[in-house]
Amino acid sequence: MTIRCTVCGKAFAVAKWNEAYERLRQHQTEPYVCDTCQARIRREAQDEAFPR
Repeated sequence: MTIRCTVCGKAFAVAKWNEAYERLRQHQTEPYVCDTCQARIRREAQDEAFPR
């Protein structure tokens, strides 16, 4: 299955053994956020919550 990241727009191939595959198959309207974007969003949120 090929899916696009909602944030960056890159296409990713999701293998059948991936934990997200079954969830995406059942809920095809659910937005997908790739691991890179998830890490960036998490880092930005932590920086905003705990400024240096």
